[in-house]
Amino acid sequence: MKLKREFYGIIISLGHLCADLGGGALPAILPFLVKEKGITLAAAAGLTFALSSLGSIIQPVFGALADKHVRPWMMGLGVLMSGCGISMLGFLDSYWAMFLAVAFTGIGSALFHPDGGRMANYVAGERKGRGISNFSVGGNIGGAAGPILVVFGITQFGMKGTAVLAIPAFLMALFLFSQTKQLTAFAQEGNRNNAAAIAAGQTDDWKNFSKLTAVVILRSIVNMGMTTFIPLFWLNVLMQPAEISSITTTIISIAGAVSTLIGGRLADRFGFNRVIRTGLVCFIPCLAIVILCRIPMLSTVMLVPMAMFLYLAFSPCVALGQKLLPNHVGLASGITMGLASSFGGVASPLLGKLGDAQGVPTVMWVLVGITVLACIGSFTVPNGPQAHQPVVKKEASQKV
Repeated sequence: MKLKREFYGIIISLGHLCADLGGGALPAILPFLVKEKGITLAAAAGLTFALSSLGSIIQPVFGALADKHVRPWMMGLGVLMSGCGISMLGFLDSYWAMFLAVAFTGIGSALFHPDGGRMANYVAGERKGRGISNFSVGGNIGGAAGPILVVFGITQFGMKGTAVLAIPAFLMALFLFSQTKQLTAFAQEGNRNNAAAIAAGQTDDWKNFSKLTAVVILRSIVNMGMTTFIPLFWLNVLMQPAEISSITTTIISIAGAVSTLIGGRLADRFGFNRVIRTGLVCFIPCLAIVILCRIPMLSTVMLVPMAMFLYLAFSPCVALGQKLLPNHVGLASGITMGLASSFGGVASPLLGKLGDAQGVPTVMWVLVGITVLACIGSFTVPNGPQAHQPVVKKEASQKV
C-alpha cells in the first residue's frame, strides 16, 4: 500500500509513539513490581538504568550504521522489540530476567530512533523543523500514554496485564514492515541527494556540532532535574499533598508536548539557533519565579510557560544537529536524541545528593546556573554548517 509522501511523516511519528510506550510505562510498572514481585527500590532503579543508559549509549552506533546502509526495516524491528521486552515484566519472577527484558526494550528503542529521525528528515522536504517536531511529539505522547495503558492492563488483568504494551507495538511494526519498499525509496532518494551535495562541496561541521552537543547535554540535565525535583519542591517547600505534587509532572509533559510541536515550526521560520536561544533565555526567569514564589496557584500557572520554553529548544536541537552533520544524519540523530540526552539521568543522582545536603531550593538554583551555561553555549552555535554547498551552487549559477 503506497501512501502520499506527507503521510509518511505522520506514520513515522506514530512509530515513535509506539517505540516510546514501553519507556514511558516502566515508571508506572515499578511500584507494582515492588509490591507484587518483592524487588527492592535499588533493584527498581537498576531497571530504569537498564532502559535509559544502555539504549542511549548504543544509539550513536545504530545511527552510524543507518548512515552506511539503507535499512528502514530496523524501525519496525525497533518498535517490536521495545514493546515486547517491557510487556514480559508481568510474567517474570527472576530479577535478572526482568533486567534483560527491560534492556531488550532499550535496545529496541535505540534501533528505532536514529533510523526514525533520519527518515523523518528525508520525508520532511524543506521543512525540517516541522518534520522533526512532529517526530519528536510522537515520542512525547508515547511517554505520556504508556503509563495510562499499562496501569489499565494491570488493574484489569493483574501483573500479566503488562502484555497490553505488546499490542500497539506488534501492529505498528507490521505496518512499518509493509511500508519497507516505499521507505527504502525515500532513503535512497535522500542518499542520492546527499551524495550530490557532497560532490558539490558539502561537509560536516563537527566543531559546531560539538558545541550543540554540549548545549543538549546541559539542557538534558536541566530537563531531568526539573521533572525530578519540581514535584519534590511542591511537596517539601510549598507543602502540597503528594497527589497535587505529582500532577506537576503531567502539566510539564502536556505543555512540553505542545511546545515541541511549535518549536520546529518556529525554527523553520526564524532559524534553529534563534529558537533554541529564545527558549533557554526565557526559561530562566520562569524557573526563578517558581523558586521564589510561595503561592502554590501562581507557581502552578508558571509551570506552563516554564516547560514550554524549555521544550521549545528540543526539536530544533535535533534538526540543527542533522543540519550540522548532513553527511551523517543518522549519527547526529543518535547523539542528540540518545547519548547527549541521557546525561540528565547521569547527573540526577548528584543533584539528589545535593538536595539531601542543601535542600531542594538549592538544587533548583543550580539548575538555573546550568541553564545560564546552556544559554552562553547556544550563542556560539550557528544556524547551520559554515556554508560550503550554497557557495558552490551560487558560483555554478553565476557561470550558467
